[in-house]
Amino acid sequence: MLHSCIEEDKFGFSSFKAITAFQLPMQDGTTTINAEELLIEIPIGEGVNLENIVPSNIEISNLATISPLPSEPQDFTNPVLYTVTAEDNTTAIWTVTVVSTLPNPQLPNSNFDLWYAVGDYQQPGESEDTTVWGTANRALAIAGDANTNPEDLGNGDFAVNLTSVAAPLLVRMAAATLFTGKFTDGFPNPADPRSNIDFGTPFSGKPNAFRLDYTYIPGESYEDEDGNVIPGSDQCDIYVLLEKREGDVIERIGTGWFRSDTQVDTFTNLEVDIIYGELDSSLPQFEYANIRDDEVWGNAEDTPTHITVVFSSSALGDFFTGAIGSELRINNFELVY
Repeated sequence: MLHSCIEEDKFGFSSFKAITAFQLPMQDGTTTINAEELLIEIPIGEGVNLENIVPSNIEISNLATISPLPSEPQDFTNPVLYTVTAEDNTTAIWTVTVVSTLPNPQLPNSNFDLWYAVGDYQQPGESEDTTVWGTANRALAIAGDANTNPEDLGNGDFAVNLTSVAAPLLVRMAAATLFTGKFTDGFPNPADPRSNIDFGTPFSGKPNAFRLDYTYIPGESYEDEDGNVIPGSDQCDIYVLLEKREGDVIERIGTGWFRSDTQVDTFTNLEVDIIYGELDSSLPQFEYANIRDDEVWGNAEDTPTHITVVFSSSALGDFFTGAIGSELRINNFELVY
């Protein structure tokens, strides 16, 4: 009865006409969106052909429409105008501009000196809208404390502290992870922690290696998902994957992977080579660094479109295997060209 008495447009039509996300398939780093001036800047390396490009992702306000359509190719050699029309028929004209990046790109905030607050915990980056880094802190903070945190080393220098902890709900333990990408909406699937992570960020460089400073102290009791003590020791995982993504296909172009159970008490510099093309089965890291079910091997000569960087305090944390108390600290991540 109440519904029948309310006019259909009682609350009016939506006036929202924002572009909330805009990506091109070959961009380096994150898009900058200036909502006040209706400007969008997309970083792309020099020498990339910008003609006839179809955006890989455009997101706009609910109930709004956009012209040209996201599926229409554009020439981004010069600024491109997009008109977003709100439900109430008001419009906003957005300008999308490509800006050149350095020939050997680095990831933003890869020294981890910038952090922003989210409730009672902190996340790496200037803000949620601009960071390329994600953690599982949001899921842990629901019923416990975040386990990926900044560590103040003094004089404005911050490291990342990742510690495997007893899980607050449903599972035995939660490894700490830091990765390029985003922790997605919704409560994580206890049987598959990776299901709630959207890995990777746009990137088109081809580094030879990566380096960083790190420490690692494995926890005392190495246990499986049921809490049974098992042989061996917990291990940290640090790796870089360079990928070419087209639609739903993920082609692995390059792999740099470090896994170790060695205790390292003071910050030590580590450099890991990136191997382009298919990994040889004779390599010691082949067993754990090989492509996953959702990947295929790509051409080593191709240019990547995305980079996935992952740090974890327990290498087998996906399977809830590891040691509570394992601590990985990282600082000054750098891609080497």
